[in-house]
Amino acid sequence: MSVVQMTRRLRALCYEHHAEMRLSQVPGKNKRVETRTLAYRCTEPDCLVHYDASRGYFVLSQNANTSELDMVPEVKCVRDGMPMYLAETNPEKKGFRLWRCPQCNGVRTNDEGLVGLTSQEIPLKTVPGSVGTARSTFPVVPKVPTR
Repeated sequence: MSVVQMTRRLRALCYEHHAEMRLSQVPGKNKRVETRTLAYRCTEPDCLVHYDASRGYFVLSQNANTSELDMVPEVKCVRDGMPMYLAETNPEKKGFRLWRCPQCNGVRTNDEGLVGLTSQEIPLKTVPGSVGTARSTFPVVPKVPTR
């Protein structure tokens, strides 16, 4: 199965708004050549959050400026190391997050491995080349070493 076929089946949620993301073309550069790739983007107006199965969550600036940094969740699958996407939240249990692997369909929740961690201790990834104001207002599953 190609990455495009696999990506079209995802129901990724924006980690900021919990809105369902839509597949769209994302501008980029590869060795100074303008390119377009498929990635999910948040459907909320002015939200710059994107998700791609190979690199996880990232934030694009409106003018493709790559000089600023942003913090995005980095949740990896314990089976294959792929970046997981936010697949489900629960309004009744405000802190609940279910993350799904785009490759093996494995799941993790923030209930696994986060006991005793405060929101300030939960790992986020600093991404060069992105802008925005993403805040850690939600639990994120930390990376678990693979054997």
